[in-house]
Amino acid sequence: MKGKVVLITGASSGIGAATALAFNREGARVAMAARRGEKLNQLAKRMKDPLVLQVDIGIEAEVRNMIQDTIRHFGRIDVLINNAASIIVAPAQTVSSEDLVSAFRTNLIGPVAATQEASIQMKKQGGGQIINVGSPGFMMGVPFYSPYVCSKAALCAWTRTIQAEWAGSGIVVSEYFPGYILTDSKPDSRIGEVEQDLLMSPKQNWLTRTFAKPKMPNDVADQLVGLVRNPRTLVYSSGSVRMGAFISNFSGFRLSLAMQMARTARDKKPEI
Repeated sequence: MKGKVVLITGASSGIGAATALAFNREGARVAMAARRGEKLNQLAKRMKDPLVLQVDIGIEAEVRNMIQDTIRHFGRIDVLINNAASIIVAPAQTVSSEDLVSAFRTNLIGPVAATQEASIQMKKQGGGQIINVGSPGFMMGVPFYSPYVCSKAALCAWTRTIQAEWAGSGIVVSEYFPGYILTDSKPDSRIGEVEQDLLMSPKQNWLTRTFAKPKMPNDVADQLVGLVRNPRTLVYSSGSVRMGAFISNFSGFRLSLAMQMARTARDKKPEI
């Protein structure tokens, strides 16, 4: 890991911040990108010589410049972790086209642009690794999160397409499914302020509670470091996340779990 250049998007908090710290501890040269520059600068004080990049991943030109700035600073790029995400909460019948476009710009178009730009340098230097942080939620059909799950489904499709196209190129493409991660970030809600646990309740059956059990950002960060050490096609953050993805193939189970989540959300927010 020592000396590898690792670029992490969405690095100002949550998974991204924990991952930046984890790679820095391992001796990697870390570039951190996010919209909140002040948060990045605070985080940089805890690290050795990171590159701070204030970037809106939803703006393609900024994303491509982000890759070029990383290459100019470090001379190469070994690992790109597409972690930044837009999470918009809204009932399906009121989701606007603007919400969908916004989610797709951050969750798909930005990562695609970053990957394309980074791949040029990776091919020149003889290889590299792309890690796309996806979500198994699109398989479940998470209620009230349709902009997020639709755009993450598209990111999954993109990831699996380039895995096939770039096989043997020296660029390894990995997909990581984190599941529910407990962070300090609140969703961008169209139904008033909501907490991260909008869909969770101790009253749900044990199966739903098991799948919704949160992991901590540090757990994910350690797994992402491990994924660079031992590249794989797809990694789930836990056995329960893997089981949830498998159960999603059975429509009856899938719908039952998702309906429980929807009822929980309506109990907390009757207006939806």
